Amino acid sequence: MFEGPRPIWVRYLLIIGFFNLLIRGLMNGHLNHSALLYILVPYLVAVAIYLFVPQPLGMSRWKRFLRHMMAAFVIMLATSALLFEGFLCVLMFLPIYLIVAAIAFASMRPYQEKPKNIASTFSVSLVPALILLVSVEGLTPSLSFERQESITRSHIVTGTIEELKANMAMPIDMKESRSAFLSLFPLPTEVQAGSLNEGDIHKLHFVYNRWGFTNVHEGDFWVEIVGVGEDYVQTKIVKDTSYFSNYLTISDTFVKFRPVSKTQTEVSLTINYERKLDPAWYFGPLQRVAVGESADYLISQVLARSNRGE
Repeated sequence: MFEGPRPIWVRYLLIIGFFNLLIRGLMNGHLNHSALLYILVPYLVAVAIYLFVPQPLGMSRWKRFLRHMMAAFVIMLATSALLFEGFLCVLMFLPIYLIVAAIAFASMRPYQEKPKNIASTFSVSLVPALILLVSVEGLTPSLSFERQESITRSHIVTGTIEELKANMAMPIDMKESRSAFLSLFPLPTEVQAGSLNEGDIHKLHFVYNRWGFTNVHEGDFWVEIVGVGEDYVQTKIVKDTSYFSNYLTISDTFVKFRPVSKTQTEVSLTINYERKLDPAWYFGPLQRVAVGESADYLISQVLARSNRGE
């Protein structure tokens, strides 16, 4: 055990203060989207807990693991609060943070065999080298995986092409219930629409209370109609200052209509976007789920909203 200040809460404060400064440094260096923040930092937190937070003697490894994870969780919440991060950001980050913290714990020596210096802490494990290797993702374009993504979802809905286009021209109505995952994200508080002509811009205003009641972020999402044909509508995003623009950038959408019968139409919605966060193996699937479920919702509950027999 490395010596440190007492009582124990002083050590926690020092760890929290150190990682607050470290994360701010990464953010100021525009590295807050890289894997350094989402992999290396959680690993270093786990190492700091291992080295500087004492564990009671005689405790089973399972109980030590639970104490270790609880300490990591407390440090993450405290650091996030100091950085004014929102509930949604913490929730999306939590799984990968805990995964890395658990890997770090499993790779270190049992507490009763703690080393006497930092160098020997890592002498029997390849995990630190692997952590460093995967943490470089996103530092440069050459160290990044493909960021451009495209999601297409298709549904057969009730309504003619003309009726569905008319729905697109109306202000977006999002009163219908959403999936558990989508319900985590805020809805627009104001929508300006009314027509579906080329050059028109539909404007959505978002207000996100990051802490549920305060720490407010306001932003706008503007959708320009750039193409309207008999069986398609194409849009381009011309402004996005919403909270979610920190994590992905939607560039454009394409809606394709295909008549199935006199009263039904197949609607295919394609959303093209850029992933901003690394690592790709974690945030890529997470964002594909979010965008895919959003496309499903827009088709079934927005485009076809006046044709569901209500």
